[in-house]
Order: sequence, then structure tokens, then C-alpha cells
Amino acid sequence: MVSRRDYFTITIVMLIIFFLFQFSNVALEKWNDYEENSYVVNMENLPDSSSAWRPAQNGEGIALQGGPESVADDTRKLAVYIGSEGEASAQVVNAWTVYTKRDIRSYETLDQFEAAGWMQARFLPQMLLIDPSGIDWDKEKEYERLKDCVEAGINLVFLKLPDVSVVDAHPGLKELLGITQVRQEQTTVSGLHLFKGFLLGGEMLYKEETQSGIQDLELTFPWYTLGVGTKIYMRGMIEDERPGVIDYPAVIWRKGCGTAFVFAVNGGYLEDAAGLGILSAMAAEMSPYEIYPVVNAQNMVFVNYPGMAAENDDVIRSRYNQPLPELMRDVIWPDIVTVYRENELGLSCMLSPQFDYTDYNYPETETLLRDMKLINEQKAEAGLSGISISGTPIAQKLMEDNEFMMEAVPDYQFSSFYAGNMAAQEVRQALSDDLLLAVRTVVKDYDGSSDLIGYETEDVTRQGGVVDGLRHTYQQDLRVKSVETALGYTSFMVNMLYVAWPGENDADWKMLADVFSWNAERYYGNFRAFDGTTVSECDGRIRNFLALDYRDEREQDTVCLEVSKTDEPVWFILRTHGETIDHVDGGAFRKLEEDAYLIEADSAQVEIALKPSVAFRYIY
Repeated sequence: MVSRRDYFTITIVMLIIFFLFQFSNVALEKWNDYEENSYVVNMENLPDSSSAWRPAQNGEGIALQGGPESVADDTRKLAVYIGSEGEASAQVVNAWTVYTKRDIRSYETLDQFEAAGWMQARFLPQMLLIDPSGIDWDKEKEYERLKDCVEAGINLVFLKLPDVSVVDAHPGLKELLGITQVRQEQTTVSGLHLFKGFLLGGEMLYKEETQSGIQDLELTFPWYTLGVGTKIYMRGMIEDERPGVIDYPAVIWRKGCGTAFVFAVNGGYLEDAAGLGILSAMAAEMSPYEIYPVVNAQNMVFVNYPGMAAENDDVIRSRYNQPLPELMRDVIWPDIVTVYRENELGLSCMLSPQFDYTDYNYPETETLLRDMKLINEQKAEAGLSGISISGTPIAQKLMEDNEFMMEAVPDYQFSSFYAGNMAAQEVRQALSDDLLLAVRTVVKDYDGSSDLIGYETEDVTRQGGVVDGLRHTYQQDLRVKSVETALGYTSFMVNMLYVAWPGENDADWKMLADVFSWNAERYYGNFRAFDGTTVSECDGRIRNFLALDYRDEREQDTVCLEVSKTDEPVWFILRTHGETIDHVDGGAFRKLEEDAYLIEADSAQVEIALKPSVAFRYIY
């Protein structure tokens, strides 16, 4: 039997607990300013496209073809592209030089490069980036010219190799590339082995074992036997690999030639966004140290989430026994929050008031308010999706969305907009709508190009997706590692249209949730040192990244970094060879992995003191 004193004590404790819970809920409700968007800012105070750093260019945006006399600043790293401007590799090179703030010159042929007088200049390019289209492979003097460049200290990067018949027929080219023989004109490997220390994210075996459908990398290419003085960064894997055998099909390698290197890519790996990281990794291999700016932003973007209308009801109820809004709140949202908290990615949700604007299922105000509260509680961002399945013109869609938003949350302004694969003209039309006047950044799907971040309009930035969070493929994995290496950036896109409007054979959310959770850990487990951001937070970092300029030099054991054209903190990746950071003045640092560090520059002058970590001196 409970005594009166114990009963009274228990009652008091229960009342206190009840009061605390009630107070916390009331406080949470009172302080949850979900009806206003904290990411909306005065656009006039932000850097715009006119602030973005650009290399010297002709009027049409093509890199200058002038000689050494056209270079105003010979302290800036200079890259020279040899080949047609129409090649996919040229687009990668142009994007990479803008992101790394390099100067660039472009020539269609080696003849034009020689005629410009570079070999007689008092300073030389750091590298020649060579597409096969820029070399007349039938002229023996071409190989002599390339050999002269290497002997002068210019690094060569063969963005893609010529046909295997050309390589086999020219001993001078084979010698330059470090090839001793063509073992097979074509071989198909079972997978690829990416070695540790080249791209950020560590070693990876891209070989399909238990999961089917994830191997989508290029696996058929010539098999070249390499000689001494070469170093392989990625190679093919064959079925009957044996211990002690070293002759495997090489994909990416280099050959040392005195004070310079010759890099080769056996395939089309430098023709999309993966090429950005491969070029950055090669640049890091060319010098005792390499420092370059990055965005430092990790985004997880749920597009077309949440839905606020009970649409596609027969299909959704047959699968989940509840309408779409309740499915998204009670089933999907807890899974999103779990992955978000575990992986430290920033979270952004691109609202979809309606998927089908031709039916009679309208969005509900109560659903919107509930979802906005949940999103705001997680310090996530609510943007707007511009996608519908009904083919409704964007102007009509935005008009209906605006009517709904003005009735439900009249003070809310969107600062981000999901445009999917909309054409530039359609995006501009959308951004002129009253509902989107405060938008500062547009999120788009990955389109296969290397131009991942930039300006969509004069004052609105563009951030491209990197991977589809509901699929896992090796090509996506390689792209993540490459883009993280080059930009310290990712956009993990999860499109809820596949859940709201599934095909007959599409998986349900339970299976997709497992894929999404596994992918988040798989893709980003090695990149937790980078910051998680919402897309509007990422927008600010993209603007500063595009605007900044920098210089670096080394004085004994100190790397001196000078940052200009931005007053905000910016980030750099420093890659070394057997050296660690002792301390940083004017900023801070985090270790990414061995010989790779993330530098936060808080002032215009940053000094990075290094110390040896192993007993060897890097020779270049």
C-alpha cells in the first residue's frame, strides 16, 4: 500500500514532469518561426556574377590564344590546352581552371602553341593538357616537340589517348608515355582498382560482387604494359589475378621525366565532372605541395518533398494503407531525420504543393503548416520545387502555388528553387514570378557536364546535383570522390517523385529508405570533415568561392597564402607529400586524410607551418 506521503510525492513529480513537457512543447511552438524564411537576405548585399573571378578570355568566352606577352601576371599558375574547343575534355579543362583560378591559353594544334613562342619565354606553363584532336600523330616531329616540353620542365597530361594503332605505330609516343608494349589492343576487365592517395576518399575496388546493376564504369580499353619510372593511380582488375603479378591494364598513370611528369588517361574519364578531381589530383602530384580553393559544402536535398495533397490515392493506399501526406510525415520524415543526423549533411526540402495540377486534389494548409514546423525544427531549409507531372506550364504552376502560399503562410519567401533539368530560358521565366523574387540559388539535376556550380542568372547561383541518393553505381561513387577532391562539394539528391508517383515495378519506400541510408554512409563516410549546409547556406559559399582570388608561395617550411576579393571566410585544400601541419596563423585547419588538409582562411594573410611526418624528401 502506498502511504499518503509517497502518494503526494509521486503526484508532485508527475505534475512537474507534465509541466516540463507542456512548457517545452509550448516553447518549441512559440520559438518555431517557420512562417518566415531565415535564409532570405537582401540580394544587393551579395556578390553577383560580375564579382566572379574569370581567366583572361576572348569576347566569346574562349580562352585566349596569345603568347607569353598576353600574360599580365606571370606568378599565376598557367595551363595550356591543346585540342579542339568542341571536345568534352575542353569543357572540363575550362571549368577546372576557373575553379582553381588558373590562367589558361588554348590552341587547336601543337603548331599554334609553338608559333606563340612559349618555348622561348622567360616563364613556362605548368602543364600542357592534350586532347588527341590537337596532335597530328603522323608527324614524327610532334613527339620531339612534346619531348622538348617535358625536358624544359612542362608537365604533360594526355586527357585521352589516341587510338591504340597510333600508339603501337610510334615508338616515340610509347617512350613518352612509359609504354613498353601493347599487350592487347582491347581487353575487358572485371573491375577497376583506384589506389589510395590520388583522389580523396581512399582506396576503392570497383568490382561487382554481391550487388547487381552497380557496375557502370568503362571497362573495355587497350592493355598497355608499362615500364620502369611509371606510377599507376587506377588500373583494371582481371578475373584470374595472381599474387606477385604486376602487369595489369593501366587506366590512369604517370611517367617521371626529370623535373616533369607525363600523365595518361586510358579512356574517357576526363569527359565529365569526374575529370575535375582527376585534374586536381594530378596537379597535386606535380609539385611538393598543392593548395587550391574549395566550396566546403555538403548538401542533402529532398526534391518534391513534402507533398501536401492526397494525390495518386489508390496507388499510395494500396502500397502503404494511408494517404500521401501522412505517409511523408509518419513514415518517410523519421527516416530522413535519422540519416540527416547520422551523416552531418545539411538538409533542404523542396516543397511540392501538388504533383498533378489537372486533378481535383488540392494542397491542404494544415499539412503545409505541420511540415514547415517539422522542417524548421531540424534547422533545415524549405525551398520550392518547380516540377509537376501534369505538364502544367511553369507560369500557371507558380500562380497556383502562390495563391496557396499566400493563404497559408503569407510572409514566407522562398530563397531556393529546384529546377530539375529545365532549360535556362524556362528557369529565367520562373525566377521572374512574384513567388520566387527572393530566390538566390537554383538547384538542378546533374546533366553530365563539369560545370557544376556557377551563376544561373546575373544574381542567382546554380548548384548542380552530384549523385542520385536512391541509386548506387560505381560511376556515381567515382564522381563523388572526384568532385569532393576538386571542390569539397556535393549535392546528394533524393527525388520523392518516385515514391509519390511510382511505376508498377518501382520499389516501395521501405526498400528505397535502405538504399538511401546505405548510400549516404557509403558516399560520404570519408568526407565528414567538410561542413553540412542547406542550399542557401551553400549559395553564400559558392559566391565567395567564385569571387575569391589567391596567391601562394613557400618560404622554407611555411606556405604563405594571400586571399583577396572576399571578406568572408573561405576554404582551401592543401595536399602535401609526407608533411603535416604544425599550426596555421590567420585561419584554422582540419585533417581530411593522410597528406590532405582543409584550410579555413579567416584573414587575407594565412601562414601554414609544415613539418615532416616521414623521413624522406619529396623529389619532383
